[in-house]
Amino acid sequence: MSLNQLREDWRHTIEADGGSCPVCDRWGMVYARTLNQTMVKSLIWLCQEHVRTGNTWIDVPKTAPRFVIQTNQLPILTSWGFIERCPKDSEEGGAKYSGLWRPTEKGCQFYLGKIAVPQKAFAYNNKIEGYGGKNVYINDCFKKFFDYNEVMKGRFDD
Repeated sequence: MSLNQLREDWRHTIEADGGSCPVCDRWGMVYARTLNQTMVKSLIWLCQEHVRTGNTWIDVPKTAPRFVIQTNQLPILTSWGFIERCPKDSEEGGAKYSGLWRPTEKGCQFYLGKIAVPQKAFAYNNKIEGYGGKNVYINDCFKKFFDYNEVMKGRFDD
């Protein structure tokens, strides 16, 4: 079997129900993430904190309310380009990341209800593969709660 055929077969596997790679035994699947209430509440907090403090970067671990820290939904907002993480100086020791985040212009526009975005982001191996679902404004996302089973069963062709 050719390398191209193996890659094509793997692509079909990860875009369907997922599976174990025949080469490395690593599980792979394209995951569907849906904008939900917890995500947008985290975005609202970050945008408001950004305006309130006037700081470019917000130290999320030190200043965020519990609901932001405990849910770990804030980083998922990078999938839509709503927020960005401050690059860490490679010479710093300790943690892998600095913990500093800021809303992007797109994130601020979404927070203000000025733009709509696709409801779903599809990711594989921490890279966005595409978007789907209906376009939603921030207010639409308050009707949607995080659903682990939905993430696990989401398919790339949704």
